[in-house]
Amino acid sequence: MLVTNMLEAMGMTMSAAAAQEGAGRGDDGLPPPLLEARELWKRFGANPVLQGVSLTVRPHQVLALMGLNGAGKSTLMNILCGALEADSGGLAVGGEPLTFRRPADAHRAGIAMVHQELQLVPELTLAENIFLGREPTRGPGLVDVRAMNAAAAEILARLGLARLPSERVGALSVAERQVVEIAKALATRARILILDEPTAALSAAEADRLLALVGALREEGVAIILTSHRLDEVFAVATDMLILRDGRVVCDAPAAAVSRPDLIRHMLGRDVSEAIATPSPSTSDTPRRTVLEVADLVRRDRGARRGLDRVSFRVAEGEVLGLAGLMGSGRTELLEVIAGASPAPWTGRMMLNGAAFDPRAPREAISEGVAYVTEDRKASGLVLGQSIGSNICLASLDRLSALGWVSARRAAELADEMMRRLSVRASGPDQAVGELSGGNQQKVVMAKWLARRPRVLLLDEPTRGVDVGAKAAIYGLIGELSEAGVATVLASSDWPELLALSDRILVLRDGRPTARFSRGEATAETLLDFASAGGPVQPEFQHLEAA
Repeated sequence: MLVTNMLEAMGMTMSAAAAQEGAGRGDDGLPPPLLEARELWKRFGANPVLQGVSLTVRPHQVLALMGLNGAGKSTLMNILCGALEADSGGLAVGGEPLTFRRPADAHRAGIAMVHQELQLVPELTLAENIFLGREPTRGPGLVDVRAMNAAAAEILARLGLARLPSERVGALSVAERQVVEIAKALATRARILILDEPTAALSAAEADRLLALVGALREEGVAIILTSHRLDEVFAVATDMLILRDGRVVCDAPAAAVSRPDLIRHMLGRDVSEAIATPSPSTSDTPRRTVLEVADLVRRDRGARRGLDRVSFRVAEGEVLGLAGLMGSGRTELLEVIAGASPAPWTGRMMLNGAAFDPRAPREAISEGVAYVTEDRKASGLVLGQSIGSNICLASLDRLSALGWVSARRAAELADEMMRRLSVRASGPDQAVGELSGGNQQKVVMAKWLARRPRVLLLDEPTRGVDVGAKAAIYGLIGELSEAGVATVLASSDWPELLALSDRILVLRDGRPTARFSRGEATAETLLDFASAGGPVQPEFQHLEAA
């Protein structure tokens, strides 16, 4: 077992660790804390982000750190892992007061964090990323590549990632990179593991494997701090919950004592329905006009095992077409082609509003009214060093300019309008977008494209890593856009979300369609069955499998 090897590397067998833990139990029967934080305060300028937050983490504990985007979760985790220093308050590991001035200090104390945003080097291999800075050697200055690859292969196999340790990280999808991030953390000698939205980029099956791993690590004595906006996952693995709102602890209790409605009420500060607002099906007998048509689309990625193979569909005005599929199914690749962002050549035919549509660059698609919200907001959706207002206006500069000069007044008015419309929580449009929480960053990405009033909206995992409040806002926007006649193509790994928001769903597997469902015809189990390898194929698509 990996964790056993980690403990042995620290000079402690699993039985010795258990004996030491049992010997150190207090009068309450609980093992001594591995990590304690007391009265942590943190401000960014005049904005208080943490206000006297305390927590205790013990062996065999999975502490769910919950709260809306902007509640202070990320700031707290960054302090615990040494990426930030608190303004006041203290930390102790194993009862010893410590000060973390950099992540390396936390690593030495046995704390590892898997960040929501990827922190890998694309040019390096999987093994090199996993053991970066801790490479095994076989002599002065010589890296033992064989041993490093073997160790990496063991970890990757345990996480279910069918990739070679010698492959470059740059060739992986976002979901695959997230798995490598988790492998990187597990390869350290961590006694305390912080997981920030670890399943956000994973399919349901991959998430289940990861949650099983979390359970196994907990059984072996590792203390885990977990954040997730997938509430089912939280209740499945958490032993305790710490809930933040506006930088304060509003609940610190065993998970068994917190119900789902309790959790949502604590997070929002009010009672709220968690249900997704399902658009009412149209009662009109008038056929809706087709906005986007894709026929026999084929994309072959050089050197890759996947592509697109004869994908066809239509999307009408005001319709939401859902794309269902597991990692590597071709959902993102399909959206890239439509958005003019495909890195690989493609063949087939596309029509937009009855005219030939052949975008070979994003600007061509944008000029025709196609907006694309990518799955990785930080890498391809935002300019993190620029302000919120600049990001919102970025895709509309042609409409805000006269004689080559951008109107500052019109740009400010547009930024203010979109921030109000999407309820972006910030100090103002001049705040750097990189300072916002993940949910508010996603709102800014949406605002940027909605400002162009698109005719076709392509959404790739639009609610990944955002809280229930931000999700509700995004769902409301999708409904508003449908009412306004916008054609939407929605790719999501959240099956209930896909079923509730989509008028029709196209299921992809290995780049090929396997099924098509209208509203009410499918369940999450049905979608998973048609999306999984070896699953069924509807008759209309069986010729693709036989070819």
